[in-house]
Amino acid sequence: MHGNVKSRTLPLMKNCAKICDMLAIPILIIALCVGVCRWAAGRFEAMLARASKEPSPTAHTGAEVAQLFLAFEEIRDVEVVEHNGTVTNYFDPTRRRLFLSRNVNQGTTMAAWTLALHEAAHATQTGEMLGDVKWRQSVIKMTRYGPVFAAVAAALMMFFLKFPPRFALMGFGAMCVIFLLLNVGTLAVEFNANARLKRFLEKHLSHRVSAHERLEGYLHRAATREVGDLLSSPRYFFFSALPGSGASRPVKTKPAAGKDETDSL
Repeated sequence: MHGNVKSRTLPLMKNCAKICDMLAIPILIIALCVGVCRWAAGRFEAMLARASKEPSPTAHTGAEVAQLFLAFEEIRDVEVVEHNGTVTNYFDPTRRRLFLSRNVNQGTTMAAWTLALHEAAHATQTGEMLGDVKWRQSVIKMTRYGPVFAAVAAALMMFFLKFPPRFALMGFGAMCVIFLLLNVGTLAVEFNANARLKRFLEKHLSHRVSAHERLEGYLHRAATREVGDLLSSPRYFFFSALPGSGASRPVKTKPAAGKDETDSL
């Protein structure tokens, strides 16, 4: 009796060990990606939690300080648009529009200043830098939506094409690594945007050295916020990519007769 149980248990244990060995590498790859993204997201969330409680150095709102910066740089073709949605607080280089959430647009906190100024700084990245900015935005979109597509593809291959789970997971893990590497590899665009704020902040906060230093620290953390977007891929996919989930950017209507028709952003 015991011999029969043992004879059946040993092969089962060996099969379990074999499966674990097969899945170990892809699981480790995925866990590494999750760890890096969680670090970046946690770093940004901690900054927001602290900066949201700290009043801005002057009474200007996020939108107002962004406009001050743009005027300082003699940029007059950028429109600031308030927009609450899954995708907001970013600069659109094609339409030259700065989309800000209500809290950032109307806020008078260091968090509002951080996000508004960082995104406004992208408006100065023209000429040769414009191509880098657009590529960076494409990478961010891939990071936000790509993982869900990769997961769906892996599931379909396993269930319908009888693809081995190990290879399906490895494929999904490889795609996550690619998205992560592309994201990290284009971070120079974000840090370059922060560097373009230096002259303005030195002048505007010349008598508020402590606030200037704290703001620079917040800006540094804001520069890496999209690295954590890979973890939020399901949220972006289901709330902004699917039909009927809502536009990622507002539709601006110009009702006056004889003028331009509705401008779909």
